[in-house]
Amino acid sequence: MLRTLLLLLFAAGVAYTAEPTAYHHPVVFCRGHAPEHVQSKIWVMEEDGSNARQISHGASYDDHPSFYSDLRHVLYSEFTADKFDRSGGARLIKLDIYTGHREVVAEAKGCALHHASLSPIGDLLAYHRDCGARFSEWVGWGPGAYEVNTLASNGVALPDGIIFMNEKNRGEGGAESSREVSIARMWGHGKGARMLFLTDDKHLNRRPAISPDGKLVAWQTDMEGHGDEVYLANIDGSGARNITKAAGNDGHPWFSRDGKTIVFESDRSGAMEIWKIDLNSLRSTQLTFGGKEWNSNRPRM
Repeated sequence: MLRTLLLLLFAAGVAYTAEPTAYHHPVVFCRGHAPEHVQSKIWVMEEDGSNARQISHGASYDDHPSFYSDLRHVLYSEFTADKFDRSGGARLIKLDIYTGHREVVAEAKGCALHHASLSPIGDLLAYHRDCGARFSEWVGWGPGAYEVNTLASNGVALPDGIIFMNEKNRGEGGAESSREVSIARMWGHGKGARMLFLTDDKHLNRRPAISPDGKLVAWQTDMEGHGDEVYLANIDGSGARNITKAAGNDGHPWFSRDGKTIVFESDRSGAMEIWKIDLNSLRSTQLTFGGKEWNSNRPRM
């Protein structure tokens, strides 16, 4: 049957391209030319690091990908410029990792929509919406969407609210060392919303992720004073513990769909690469090997 179909397509002058081999537990991530992460593009690979390939193309800067629950489609931010430049605008794109089909999910004139995430619970959307001098975090698009009513960023939505970075002090002159950032959770929005701080704000606590069962939170922090580590805690912030404990910087954690592993970025090998850690044994495994040529980061499953 397939042979007959191919002959008919050939006779009609139509090229036949088979879909790439299916991924079982795909990891999506950003990759740019090292060391400056120039011309960031979206890549996908199997959870053991095999079958890695680029899936976004063109002159744009593509950033912060997330998988939909079907593990076939990826959401990411596409900047008009070939670098991270909010002034030129950015929109959210949905991409089929097998066919390459693209569609615009959200865009707003004069705005950059970026740092998007799809929650592992219900594909709930959270993202930055920067429109000129106004910077805000939003949940959802279209009817029912709302703006988070505090200084929030890098959020992950929950059915009843959002977990995010709450930045009390952005740092003078953009200095990382003087920023004061906590991980916080908000229930509801607008009048009557409630907020709980899951960490202190004496350190740089960033980039939260939540487990698919909604019971755990992981994030990147410099609280130990010698680079960034990935911490894991109960969803209310209790029982916090360092799970990476390695030289260099570890960050951008994200849970696997079964909640048994976390993928993260790390420069412990001398270059920014994608790693994963088994939450039972706490054994870490390197997945990418870009070395001096590639800078790989922002993994999600």
